[in-house]
This record gives sequence, C-alpha cells and structure tokens, in this order.
Amino acid sequence: MNNFLSKIKVLSLFIADLALLYLSLGLALFLRYQNFNHELWNQHWPIFTGLFIIWVIVFYAFNLYDSAFGQDKTEILLNYTRAVIANVIIAILYFYLLSPKTNIAPKTILIILTGVFSIVFFIFRKIIDPLMESAKLSQNLLFIGYEPLIEELLPTAGKPNRFGYNFKGIVNDKKTDNLKLQYYPFNELENILKKEKIDLIVVNEPNNKEVIAYLFQTLPMRVNFISLTNFYEQTLNRIPLAIITHGWFLDNLAEGNKKAFESAKRLFDIIISVIFGLISLLFLPFIIIAIAINSRGPILFKQIRTGKDSKPFLALKFRSMYRNAESNGPMWATENDPRVTGVGKFLRTTRLDEIPQLFNIIKGEMSFVGPRPERPEFIETLIKEIPFYKERLLVKPGLTGWAQIKMPYADSVESSLKKLQYDLYYIKHRSFFFDLSVILKTINTVLKKIGR
Repeated sequence: MNNFLSKIKVLSLFIADLALLYLSLGLALFLRYQNFNHELWNQHWPIFTGLFIIWVIVFYAFNLYDSAFGQDKTEILLNYTRAVIANVIIAILYFYLLSPKTNIAPKTILIILTGVFSIVFFIFRKIIDPLMESAKLSQNLLFIGYEPLIEELLPTAGKPNRFGYNFKGIVNDKKTDNLKLQYYPFNELENILKKEKIDLIVVNEPNNKEVIAYLFQTLPMRVNFISLTNFYEQTLNRIPLAIITHGWFLDNLAEGNKKAFESAKRLFDIIISVIFGLISLLFLPFIIIAIAINSRGPILFKQIRTGKDSKPFLALKFRSMYRNAESNGPMWATENDPRVTGVGKFLRTTRLDEIPQLFNIIKGEMSFVGPRPERPEFIETLIKEIPFYKERLLVKPGLTGWAQIKMPYADSVESSLKKLQYDLYYIKHRSFFFDLSVILKTINTVLKKIGR
C-alpha cells in the first residue's frame, strides 16, 4: 500500500476511535446518572481526555490499526481483549493518581464506558473494515520485469487485495509459469495501462535502458512508478537483500544525520533503565529464589556478545537453561529449546530473564531498541554466509528490536537472513517514534506468548 493511503487509513481509525471514546463516555454518563447535562460533561471530559490518548496509543501497540490492512477478525478480537485489559489497569492507576486532585474516582463509569465502547467499537469495525478492504480504495498495480521475491508480495488466500493493491499482472520478456500473475509482453504495455487503469508500476529493470525509455513515454498517462526495492521495503517493512547493492547503503544509511538522535536515545536509555531497574527490585528476590530451586547452577548467565562496531561485551541475563547446556559447543537458541528449564521458560516468555541487561544499557554497551546482540561464534559464520550481515553492527544491539516483534528466534542461516532484513529496515528508519512503537509492540508480543 502506498505510504500516503496507508497513513490516511490508520489516521482515520485513530480519529474514529477517539470520537467513539467520547461518544461512549457520554452514553456511560447518561446510563450512570440517568441524566446528561453540560455541567456533568464538563466535569468528566477533560480528565478522560488524557486517558483516551493513552488508550489509543495502547490500541496502536496492540496492532488494532492493522485492520486497515485486512487483519484477521479473530486476531482483532484477541488484540482488542488484551488492549482492554491493559487499558483498564492503566485507567485504575490513572484515576488513583489523579483522583485526590480532581475528586473523581469513576469506578462505575469506567465499567460502563468499557462495555459501551466495546460494543460501538466492533459495530464500527464491522461497517468500516469492508470499506477499508474495498477494491475501489485499492490501486491497480503492474509489475515490470521478473524477480523471484515478487512472489512474497502477491495476494494470499482470503486476501485478494493484499496491501491495498489490485495486482493486475506482470510485463516481462518471457512468461514465468510458476508466477500466479497475468503475463503481458512489452509491446502490449500501453494498451494494458489504459485497459486495466493502472495506477502504479513496480519496476525491476533499473539497468535496461530500452525499458526505462519506453516507460518514460508513458509519463503523460499519469501513472506512478516505484522501484521493486522500495515497494518491497514499504509493503513488508524489511529490506530485500537479494536485490540491493553496496550503493543502497550509501544512499540510505545516512549515519552522519543520526548524531542528535543517538545522543537523545542515550539519555532515554539511561533514564528508562534506572526506572525499570528500580521497579525490578520488587521481583528480583522471587526470580532468584525460583531459579535456585528449579535447577542447579549460577543465578546469572554471562556470555560474550558482539556489540556496535564489532566490539565484544559481556552480556548479562538470568540463567534460563540447565547447567552445561552447551557442553558440546555453541548451539542456536530455538523457540521450544529443550535446554530451557521450567522457570527459564517463564522468564523468557515474560522477558524477565533480560532484566540484568539493564546494566549493559547503563554501561552503554546496549540500547533499549536495536538488533539483538549475537554471539561472536555465529557472527563469523553469518558474515560469510549472508551478504551485508556485518552492517547490522552499525548500531548498538537492543533489549528488544523490530526483528524480535516481527519473527521468532533465528535458529539457522536462513532465518538469520530474514531477521537481518528487518534489522536493516530498523537501522534505516530508526527514530524516537519508531523506537517507542517497537517498545509498545513488544508488550503485545510478550502478552501473546503468555496467553498461549
């Protein structure tokens, strides 16, 4: 989906949810007091405004605005349930802190508000989702030139308008039998543009002067063009390693422009690490006792990891595996790793095993958000096997990251390659709001795993 249309759809849902929250508040006040007047409304809406802003941010963190892209209905229900639970807890804390100043402790109103909003939320989504997924709001797309990774972009079962596009076919010098797209020869291009009312052409012939010259002649038809590299990146939120070159890094990774951001991020890392560190003091005795009772071995697990600019550092974690789990040498960690203890599984699922890495963040060896730190033994192998793997070391490794919320453990060269695609996307686009988004979505990822 083009970025502009994507943002419009998300913004529309965002504004609609805010409007629905205010509508639900009005209905909740009426149901609670059997009356509704300006004095009652003015007493409540200012304090609820702050809460509503927090709530829609939580909705974003729990992927409720992904429904703008044809999200599965069951997934919306599960995400909404998790978001509501989180929002109710936040609301209780919110009013507990503010009620002494406002004399408002709306317990009954909060319950009614949550119920009313849930009803109007799903009624609205039932109406708006088909419109969001409508072919009329989708652009007609045509590929120029074949590349195997095009297959990753095509519609899947039940999602004919994937990413908000109607895939009209591919223009290529020869037909590709395994590609489920209508094939057209180049000499039919002009007719196809008119017949199919093409809005966007995805070009994969950057060095074919004849093709580029021909496409130049179609400019008066007011068709938009985008390279396959950029289209892949925008739709899948990862970098297509198979078709980028060294020049891509020179064009896209402007590290000199990130100095101010990195300084602000360092300050943010220190402040948040201290806050989380103080909060974690409440849990440390229970974690330590649980690890000690569950299995023999040290409480802390120390391991050399590779940091920014290939500098090694000693990463700290609470031990989640049995002692001597790597007696036969380094092994990939897997999602259902048999070496993980019972307590260790819980610690990994909740990310509590990574609390000691707050110390690594304070020392400046890690950040809250970034590519996960990898072991030197695997780094050597992956640099040889995967092009541009070393470039993920341009930034500090993170406690969480874009790749971590998009896919599970990387337990092979193939999965590490895909993870690198997400890591490079983060490195290119990293910003304060992107980091905040990753942190918020990490909460949803953790809650999903707990709920399994």
